[in-house]
Amino acid sequence: MSIALDEFKERVFSAVDVPFFGYLGLVVRGDGKDMTSDPISFRTASEFTDPESLIPQVLPWVLDALHPYFDWLCGGADVARRAVETCMRQKSSELSIYRVDFLMCGSELAGGGIALSGPELKKARTSDMETLWALLDRPARAGLIERLSQRANLFAPVADDEHYGSKLGVLPAFRGRGLSEVIVRWHFQQAAALGFKKVRTDVNVENRSAIRHYLAAGFKIIYTGQSADGALKYHGMRYEQ
Repeated sequence: MSIALDEFKERVFSAVDVPFFGYLGLVVRGDGKDMTSDPISFRTASEFTDPESLIPQVLPWVLDALHPYFDWLCGGADVARRAVETCMRQKSSELSIYRVDFLMCGSELAGGGIALSGPELKKARTSDMETLWALLDRPARAGLIERLSQRANLFAPVADDEHYGSKLGVLPAFRGRGLSEVIVRWHFQQAAALGFKKVRTDVNVENRSAIRHYLAAGFKIIYTGQSADGALKYHGMRYEQ
């Protein structure tokens, strides 16, 4: 099957309604009751001399946050990892290392978050679609198109008046210390500072720990969708400030 990029965009990828890098997420392990005693802070990419040097440290929780959706979309974990690493180096990407706010425990990187407005998200996902398309050969592109059609009802769209928690996560060594709550509150503050009253995210229904944390923080489940092949099921969640 041969299809041009422009035709692909028109047929199966609406930046308004179709998420590209998938969602969700908060990566949570442990009970989250024991808050770390180390000083906690957030640092932006501009505060680091070479943000791209941090990609190997950030990549584990980003990949974890993308799982299982992005492995499924790409047709395998190897392709997914290559696409994510490529996109993290691009400032236009949803996953750009330059968008990350880094969660620090003392002087150590503990995790972080990527959050975007609805309009920003649309532009970023268009850029990421073009990146993945360029990485795939012809047979793989045909498979991508098929999987995109299968997930038509998997996710609820993100509105322009919503601020979206794209990738939020804690590195394995720092899980179980209550840092997931810190990151969610950080997202609330980011959204409020930009004038957004609605905060959105999407979570794999099997990620019960993340769902529990979001519900406790005041989120409500507004949508539950499933891919046509039954492989994936996600909750759309919203918090209104």
